[in-house]
Amino acid sequence: MQGDQIKEEHLFQLIKVGDHTAFALLFHQYKEVLFRHAYQILRDLDETEDVVQELFAEIWEKRAQLPEQAYVSSYLYRATRNKVLNKLNRGKVIDKYLDHVTQNNPPFHEQTESWILEKELRAIIDQEITHLPERMRHIFQLSRQEGLSHKEIATLLNISEGTSKLQVSNALKILKSKLLQAIVVLIAG
Repeated sequence: MQGDQIKEEHLFQLIKVGDHTAFALLFHQYKEVLFRHAYQILRDLDETEDVVQELFAEIWEKRAQLPEQAYVSSYLYRATRNKVLNKLNRGKVIDKYLDHVTQNNPPFHEQTESWILEKELRAIIDQEITHLPERMRHIFQLSRQEGLSHKEIATLLNISEGTSKLQVSNALKILKSKLLQAIVVLIAG
């Protein structure tokens, strides 16, 4: 079916059965407006881009669960808002903590329980960093531990600035996931 012949009310029905043209039409029709919607709240280009990319990836991955009778724009706005709120609730705290721990900042009070917890989490993060794919680990360490900008990393490794950003972003996602699991284990244990 041609993209210009697909009616909006049929997009989800077609996407549910794996129609790539319908998905491409949905993506091109809504990516800009959803980006602006998310950016108004997040005020961060990289995070906004992540939210929109994650949303469309999730739509495709979970296409069988899409509602057939939904208003596409309402559904997408609601899904975008929910992703933004989730990112704000979880991402900021974890990002700040990861930055703090990966910058090798010394603990303020070495004898406190929080220092012990921080030391355990630091060990877990260091271990998880070693499990990252080699190229991703190297780029992440240049960014977070050596403080190089994406432009400096790109020049140093002869890669694009976008590749540097993507590798660091992917590393942070992996580390966030592992850190959340570790926090749950440490708190429960």
